[in-house]
Amino acid sequence: MARSTHVRVLLLAIGVTWVASGEDVKEIFRRAVEKDERNYAVRDQYTFREESTVEFLDKDGRPKSVERRTKEVLFYDGTQLERLVAKDGKPLSEREAQKEKERIDREIAKMKRESASARAKRRGESAAALKEETEGRRQVMEAFDLTLKGEQVVAGRPCWLIHGKPRADFRPKGRRADQLKKFQGDACIDKVTSDWMRLEMETTDTISFGLFVLRLQPGASVKLEQTRVNDEVCFPSKIDIAANARLLGMMKRVRVTVRYSDFRKFATDSTITFETPQE
Repeated sequence: MARSTHVRVLLLAIGVTWVASGEDVKEIFRRAVEKDERNYAVRDQYTFREESTVEFLDKDGRPKSVERRTKEVLFYDGTQLERLVAKDGKPLSEREAQKEKERIDREIAKMKRESASARAKRRGESAAALKEETEGRRQVMEAFDLTLKGEQVVAGRPCWLIHGKPRADFRPKGRRADQLKKFQGDACIDKVTSDWMRLEMETTDTISFGLFVLRLQPGASVKLEQTRVNDEVCFPSKIDIAANARLLGMMKRVRVTVRYSDFRKFATDSTITFETPQE
């Protein structure tokens, strides 16, 4: 989910105006930012599956090569763990799956053996990353002007449709916030729950994007869809990126899709077990 939270911070687009009903758009957006913070705060209570597809395209937009990875994601004591379960659409062999299980077991065992100072340091690093995410997200309130485009139904839910444009006088504080000024686009905000249901953005400047260590060029398309889970939280369900990007010094046309599914609430006293697939 760390990848997806980065994307959410980058995609938040807002401003100040009044809608026909008399709703203050700044207030609508403030509620959405606060709701997103609450959703992010409980992410470590869930396990989920992440399926990523990276396509490198030729000049006509046809795939030249495709890489697929499927992972199971969980959190232990505030630290995100990822177990690879499939490559290019095929489950890992029994031997590969066992190695992944043993790797996760070693990481958890190491955390269980930590001294108080080592645990404090690790959790402090996680807390620092969380603080950076939160501060970047809160600066969204200062980063954009917006225009109400109307209303839209997303996944059966009525939403406000808002267009955000970066403010020329925005002075970001921190790396996350600095990237906000390089995006513009539309946001669909649930009228009832204030959740972000869909975000469709375009880059206006070159930006380093953390998913695959790519430098996206201006004009890249980034889309995020979210889904409600257990009727209590809203998490990303799909991220789509289409871009010209510089990778290892070479310009590439890429298309990236990341899907999230199988959200399950994880009890703190649960035992972590992984099934080993049969060949």
